[in-house]
Amino acid sequence: MNDCILLVDDEKDLVNGLKRSLQRRLAGIEILTTTSPHAAIDLVSEKSVGIALLDISMPEMNGLDLLENLQKIDSRLTVIMMTAFGSIELAVEAMRRGAYDFITKPFDNDVLIRVIHKALERNRLIRENINLKNRVCEKEAFARFIGQSLPLKRFYERLKIIAKSDYTVLIRGESGTGKELAAHAVHDLSSRKNKKLVVVNCPAIPEHLLESELFGHKRGAFTGAEHDHKGMFDEADGGTICLDEIGDIPVSIQTKLLRVLQEQEIRPLGAEKSHKIDVRVVAITNQDLEMKIGERSFREDLFYRLNVMTLRTPSLVEIKEDIPLLANHFVKFVCCELDIPEKSLSKEAIKSLM
Repeated sequence: MNDCILLVDDEKDLVNGLKRSLQRRLAGIEILTTTSPHAAIDLVSEKSVGIALLDISMPEMNGLDLLENLQKIDSRLTVIMMTAFGSIELAVEAMRRGAYDFITKPFDNDVLIRVIHKALERNRLIRENINLKNRVCEKEAFARFIGQSLPLKRFYERLKIIAKSDYTVLIRGESGTGKELAAHAVHDLSSRKNKKLVVVNCPAIPEHLLESELFGHKRGAFTGAEHDHKGMFDEADGGTICLDEIGDIPVSIQTKLLRVLQEQEIRPLGAEKSHKIDVRVVAITNQDLEMKIGERSFREDLFYRLNVMTLRTPSLVEIKEDIPLLANHFVKFVCCELDIPEKSLSKEAIKSLM
């Protein structure tokens, strides 16, 4: 979100004159103009517009309908309605629907600039609020990671970059290095953070049940299927699904999973048709998938579908300087869990661990 201003009025001379006036008094702010409400919708979809000044009465689309369309694209957009004296009631109605303010034609330049400055201040406060929320969210996402070593800091930075995309992620690393924590952080820092994160422990589900658990089934699909069952991909629709220990799923399920990644659709067992889903896949493994490909126990085409973006959790050897922090953290955790007085490790114990 920035302070770019969009002027929309069907009178070309008016928007051009208004643009020149604003450019003289609002240095450094980009001013966009259009006489078409439909072009305005395209501009707000394509560019980061902070403030929109909309005429109430336009033949192609009235200002109230345009306001509604623009708010669907960006609910944070600051909208100021421009109206003639005879349609002030419509301007008031626009404010009820979410417009920030209105000004009347012909314009008093000082009043117009004052209203725009208030709108710019509103945008600044919205930006600060968003930045604050992002910092809090980021802090919470990394709260369970312990350590301040350089490899871990680099890992944090890469994780934040990956989280902002919507691509499939393969998280690799040794056992106990925080792969599932990383999956949670990827979800928590993504645009899907307000939707569901579904974690599937693949080896814990028997092979004959795994397909049904992932993709669901229809009543009568197999013996004992007395009701329709929603699978975990459907549960995660709109959000993220984390497939833990992806290297352990059988080849038969790998084939179906490949189709899900390719087509973004699933077909429950016993269903006649597939249906679309919107799920981000995060896969976790501590196994050598390349070796499993060579052994023909893991599909190469599935590997490349999963390995769009890779995140490697640093090993303990790589973050050796974090061992004192980690050791003391776990000691405190156990003391709390056992409800005993807090203890600390001696220098000799830390040295031995190092």
